[in-house]
Amino acid sequence: MSPSASGRARSITEALESAARFLRETRGRSPRLDAELLLAHLLGCSRTQLYARGTDPLEPSLLLAFQELLERRKVGEPVAHLVGWKEFYGRRFAVSPHALIPRPETEFLVEAGLQLLERSAPIRPDILELCTGSGAVAVTLALEMPHAVVWATDLSEQALELARENVLAHRVQERVRLCHGDLFGAFSTPRRFDLILANPPYVGTERGPAPEEAVVRHEPAMALFAGPDGLEIVRRLVAQAPGWLVDGGNLVLEVAAAQIEGVEAMMQERGFRDTGLVCDLAGLPRVVLGRWEER
Repeated sequence: MSPSASGRARSITEALESAARFLRETRGRSPRLDAELLLAHLLGCSRTQLYARGTDPLEPSLLLAFQELLERRKVGEPVAHLVGWKEFYGRRFAVSPHALIPRPETEFLVEAGLQLLERSAPIRPDILELCTGSGAVAVTLALEMPHAVVWATDLSEQALELARENVLAHRVQERVRLCHGDLFGAFSTPRRFDLILANPPYVGTERGPAPEEAVVRHEPAMALFAGPDGLEIVRRLVAQAPGWLVDGGNLVLEVAAAQIEGVEAMMQERGFRDTGLVCDLAGLPRVVLGRWEER
């Protein structure tokens, strides 16, 4: 039964329980969490506060709005789009259909980059994030490294508008510089960076695992697909990156688990040293990295 099916006013707890059952029958993954996030969004409170107010009745207008969100979730619209934000590295970031929703797995990209910079200890690191999308990675790096300057590029002007919104919201506009263009083509003059990171498009149009239907429907194809095997952009990136790294600088990439050994071999063939893989909490290889040394 949907949360608005009853004729009487329903409490927050009753509405949540009914919504979780409704989503469990249709979406299946995290119905309770989805219901909590949607209702907390409507009420302007935290998920914890929902339970403190569990016996409070919901007005009919709120129940109707809640049901409308549940119906949109039922057909696969991401919760992040419905509420307008996604948490990444413990912070909220605005999202939109013009950029990929930040994933928890991408936090390993950030962790790997931070560890490499701590090891090399540049006084004022210059960092480049390619394919920035929402800007969540670039903003996080700037917040975690107060002395760093972070450059962030994207081919999509709409994605860069979203990134700009997040840069301003987190007040790092003095140290995060957004540039429009295709990978390193965003720069009119050469630069050298201590660290280059990217979570580029890596889904193949003909080979490799296909993303979920809801992802294809609600997130931008430009940020997902990269040629028949998904490595079209990665190949260009690995080939060009040495010309943009300082001596001893590092390249860090997030790719699919099935691609990662091939990408590591690609980096080794290009001349990167000390290559390695980083696994996520599920034990799947998620990030590949390597160091560039001038000969």
